[in-house]
Amino acid sequence: MPRYPVRTDLRPQFAKWGLALKSQGARPTCSVFALTAALEFAAAQRHQAGFVLSEEYLNWASNEALDEYEDGGFFADLWKGYEKHGICEAKLAEYRESFDPSWKPSKDADRQAHSFRLDAYELSWIKEWDVATGLSDDELIGILDSLRSGWPVCVGMRWPKQAEYDDGVLRMCPPDEVYDGHSVLIVGYVLEHVSDPTKGIVLARDSGSGGRYVSLPIEFIRNYANDAAVVSD
Repeated sequence: MPRYPVRTDLRPQFAKWGLALKSQGARPTCSVFALTAALEFAAAQRHQAGFVLSEEYLNWASNEALDEYEDGGFFADLWKGYEKHGICEAKLAEYRESFDPSWKPSKDADRQAHSFRLDAYELSWIKEWDVATGLSDDELIGILDSLRSGWPVCVGMRWPKQAEYDDGVLRMCPPDEVYDGHSVLIVGYVLEHVSDPTKGIVLARDSGSGGRYVSLPIEFIRNYANDAAVVSD
C-alpha cells in the first residue's frame, strides 16, 4: 500500500468558510446532512465564499425527483434531487423540526436552487451502496486519496446499536451489534504509521447527537461502510 502523510484534516477549511456543524434533530436525515455539507464545501472551494445550504430543500428535491415523499434517503437518490432541482441557501428553506410531506419551497428558493444546479457539481463513487460488504483495499485507499487531495467523503455505514466511545473514538463492535445505519462526512484521518493506512482513525462531521465531530477507527469504516462518494467542483 502507498505511504501517506500521518495526518490530514479539512476541519480548518470548514471553519474558514463559516460552515458550522449542524444537527439533524430527531429526523432520519443523516445522509441529507452529510451530502449537504459536501456540497457546501464544494461551493466554498469554487466561489471562495461560504454558503450555508438547505437540507430541507435537498430532501424535498429528492422526493420530487423520485416522486416519493419520505424523510431522508440514500446518497444516490439525494443526488438525483440535486441534479433535477439544485439546492438553495438554508435561509430560504430552513430545516424543520419534523418532516412535512406537503412542504414546498418558495419561488425565491427555487430560483436560487436553479443557479446552484447550474454550477453542476460532480458526484464520484468510491463505493456504490452494498450493505453486504465493507471497503476493499482499493476503496479504502480511494477515501484516503480523496482526503489527501482536499475533498471530504460522504460515507453511509452500519452503526452500533449502542455507540460507545473510548477517549473520543468510537468503539469497535461485532457485526451482530450494528444496524443499517448512519451517514457522516469524513473530513480527515490520523494514521498510526505512514506505511500502513489500515491503522488509525478518520475524523467525521456527524449530524447526529446534536451535531459534532467524531473519530472512527479505520477498521470500523473498513468493515461497515455501505457506500462512499465525493462531491467536487
